[in-house]
Amino acid sequence: MVARAPLFAAPHRLLFLTGAFQLAAVLAWWSATLLDLQGIGLNLPQAVPAILLHAPILLFLVLPPFFFGFLLTTFPRWLGFPDSTGPVYLPVGTAFAGAAIALWLGLFDIAPHGISVAFILGGAGWIWALAWMLRLAILELSAGRPATWHAWSILAALTFGLGCMTLAGIGLATLDPLFFHIANLVALDLCVVPVFVTVCHRMVPFFAGNVVDAYARWRPFWVLWAFWASAVLATLGFALAFPALAAGGKIAGAGLLALMLWKWWPRSRAPGLLWVLLIGFAWAPAAFALAAWTGMFEPALGRAPIHLVTIGFVLSLVIAMVTRVTQGHSGQQLVMLPIAWLAFATVQASTALRLLAAARDEHLALLTSSTLFLTTGVLPWIVRAMWIYLRPRIDGKTG
Repeated sequence: MVARAPLFAAPHRLLFLTGAFQLAAVLAWWSATLLDLQGIGLNLPQAVPAILLHAPILLFLVLPPFFFGFLLTTFPRWLGFPDSTGPVYLPVGTAFAGAAIALWLGLFDIAPHGISVAFILGGAGWIWALAWMLRLAILELSAGRPATWHAWSILAALTFGLGCMTLAGIGLATLDPLFFHIANLVALDLCVVPVFVTVCHRMVPFFAGNVVDAYARWRPFWVLWAFWASAVLATLGFALAFPALAAGGKIAGAGLLALMLWKWWPRSRAPGLLWVLLIGFAWAPAAFALAAWTGMFEPALGRAPIHLVTIGFVLSLVIAMVTRVTQGHSGQQLVMLPIAWLAFATVQASTALRLLAAARDEHLALLTSSTLFLTTGVLPWIVRAMWIYLRPRIDGKTG
């Protein structure tokens, strides 16, 4: 029997490699774009205006490889099924890797339809993974076993996300900013944030209970469903142009997220991998509270809450979760190495800079500084992770 190359030996490897590459490339590209706006850049080609694309690329082509690399590993275990195999995860990884190649050929105006092809390939990988996960959830119910509610929460979020990716594709075809705007906001509220909240709801109490003395594992499902209700309420307020309804949903969400954070916070000594999860999570209630405030009273700060979510909350948790998976599934110690601490600290500082830029009417120099700082601080962590995905486990095990 021929051993599978390390890159293809486990669900997370190719997908995390693709996500890491995409994250580094998008940060560098957006930094160059902001420098171009100040007249000191490389004058990059813009087949489609970069201002329209930077959010959809992050939401639909950068984060999903991380999502599916994690979920194709953990989802079957949540439901008590065998691990996913190559025929399941390799088509998903190949689709997103192909999407990465097509995207950059399109962005640099080498292949005229490259950006559209990237969204089509990413969508195909998304559908393949979602169909397989839905099949497992249905098999669980068919066997007469209780539903795994974390699985169904993830399925709901990914379904919303796929719909938003389709909407972004329409925006790409028409270059109508409204399609991008709706796709971005709904995807953030009903896909990206619920995915992270669901994974944290399942993982944080379990992880903390194993590493913190006398830790009380708090994981009631009512708080997850209440969060979903608040997210839907906020989205309806946005759709109906009803600011008070949207703000009400955000306030409820902020309260629920703050409750989760308080209940999960360790009251004794804890390892770094847990602290980065919780510190990153803390950006979410702050962002939701600020979103309610800006929606009702201070529209000039309208972009600040979005970036507290995308940079502070999302990227912090990407650093935390990817580090944990990368360390554990390469046979190394489950610790935050200095290079990971550097990346995490950079994300926190960059979030603060981005908030300051929003407070100063989207100050271009501050925006550029935030992105450049983030890029340089995260890049060493990305390079190390990508190297690990190409190498066998150091303990000699497969996977």
